[in-house]
Amino acid sequence: MEDALVERIRSAVEEVFNDRDLDRINDETFSPEFVNRNAVEGTPPGPEGQRQVMQRLWNAFPDARFELEAIAADGDTVICVGTMSGTHEGELSGIPATGKRVTWRQCNLFRVDDEGRFVEHDAIRDDLGLLRQLGVMPGGGTA
Repeated sequence: MEDALVERIRSAVEEVFNDRDLDRINDETFSPEFVNRNAVEGTPPGPEGQRQVMQRLWNAFPDARFELEAIAADGDTVICVGTMSGTHEGELSGIPATGKRVTWRQCNLFRVDDEGRFVEHDAIRDDLGLLRQLGVMPGGGTA
């Protein structure tokens, strides 16, 4: 099962995130109770909430990509480490577009139910490094 979970996440990163296939975020792949622990307050649970999360991110970074560097599964949990990159061309949490190209490291954790649907997402991200690259926090430079 763990190999299948790893492949499921790898496929989701490529098809949903990098290829912008919102049709993959549906009731067959995401539980109606799915929760993204990093979503902005007021984001609904389930596939609709995740579609909103992705659309907000793509609005801010239309060319966003996530490059997987490491991925592993243990039981019902998959952890993937990688680098997100993109050009800040739209509003991000109140920060107006800067036109700056940014990269930031992330560790994403996904949990699935017995049917293999995503039920939870959490992440550890270098958001301070991102804010510095955008020029809204002192420090500048890349993360």
